[in-house]
Amino acid sequence: MEKRREKRLGEENKVVLKVITPNEQAEESFYSISRDISVGGLRVMTDSPLPVKTRVKLEIALSDSKKLISGIAEVKWVKNLFEDEVFEMGLEFIELDPQSRVYLLEHVYRKVLST
Repeated sequence: MEKRREKRLGEENKVVLKVITPNEQAEESFYSISRDISVGGLRVMTDSPLPVKTRVKLEIALSDSKKLISGIAEVKWVKNLFEDEVFEMGLEFIELDPQSRVYLLEHVYRKVLST
């Protein structure tokens, strides 16, 4: 049974993740590719998995419109895809800046309505 509340779009977008530490120090950046995206979150592929409940600053470059989505997300799950070298992570959006939320809503609903 499908547990997701929102429709997910299967598409690849470039994603940059930065771990939010307790003292707000800048951590190294992780580069990944989204596998799908919705108004509530996204699934990414990475070679650097993060623990569940880790909060990250993220930037998503939407492949179609070239618009940038910025915000904060939390790791909800991690799945090992290939011999501890390739992983998937499910990220839930916690906070998006207002313009990013508009870009994301436009992007998702334009594609959902056109299919």
